[in-house]
Amino acid sequence: MNNLIWLNAIFILLLTLFLGKFGLRFLHKLQLGQTVRSDGPATHFVKSGTPTFGGLFFLIPLAISAVVLPLINQDWISYGAIIVLMLLFGLVGFLDDYTKVKVTKDGLSVSQKTIGLAIICIVFAVWLLWFSDFEPFIYIPFISRQVLIVGNWKYLYLIFIVLYLFFMSNAVNITDGLDGLASSLMTVSALSLGVSIYVVYRSNATTKPMIGACIAIAAGSVGFLAYNFYPAKVFMGDTGSQALGVGFAAIALVVGMPWLMLITGLVYILEALSTMLQVFYFKATGGKRLFKMAPLHHHFELIGWHEKKVVTNFVIFGIVCGMLGVLVVI
Repeated sequence: MNNLIWLNAIFILLLTLFLGKFGLRFLHKLQLGQTVRSDGPATHFVKSGTPTFGGLFFLIPLAISAVVLPLINQDWISYGAIIVLMLLFGLVGFLDDYTKVKVTKDGLSVSQKTIGLAIICIVFAVWLLWFSDFEPFIYIPFISRQVLIVGNWKYLYLIFIVLYLFFMSNAVNITDGLDGLASSLMTVSALSLGVSIYVVYRSNATTKPMIGACIAIAAGSVGFLAYNFYPAKVFMGDTGSQALGVGFAAIALVVGMPWLMLITGLVYILEALSTMLQVFYFKATGGKRLFKMAPLHHHFELIGWHEKKVVTNFVIFGIVCGMLGVLVVI
């Protein structure tokens, strides 16, 4: 693969580590600590005051790469589009995090976040369907066929794109509840997605930037993990988790494999579904709970697993899902 991919990944990794080293002091100085939810596991109360906004550590390097790489090679415009999408989601997450720290612990209202994210998703979908340099398509595994999205089907696909991006970004956001969980899982998921793309397409003008985006996201996640592993020195906040989720999902969309999220991204989907099922079951049964606590990682904590054990097992499961994703496309 192009050396540009690896040079970009090294740049993002090193700059993330650098920004984390000095950014931590800045966040402490500004007293931008997170308030832990009162209904969460009791073992998490000691985390109150831990700085948030850590997602900026890797979003800033990604933003720089999104400006530089398309200038070096025009084929990387699609890479820039993915990073811009991540930055916009990160901005909404930043506003939510800031509101939680400085205004109210509830953050932005559901309607404020939903409207903001929906507008961003629609703009990205319009770009992908009508203004990108390639025709949108869906890759069908096993028969190795690409089905183009054309004509009026684009309007229906636009609705799917908006719902898909919104769901996956929030699924990753929900997963970000334990030290090192989201960052380590995203490292595994992004690399697995990159391998899947390479297996199907090798490396051409369209897919090379997407493979580069996968490796760039993984590099940023590894750099952030240096400050986020147990016990975490900083949290990425919605600033980082929503950005990672939408970037991860959008890459699969561009290469025509959004369905791969059902395999490679299964951990995030299960986390989101556990929360949805918990709410539905609670309302349907008049107050009973399907899980001890949702999302799923908290359930395992409350049955006696240490936080590190939960993260380790979830990452192992993520690795298995990533390998299955690769096997499906071989």
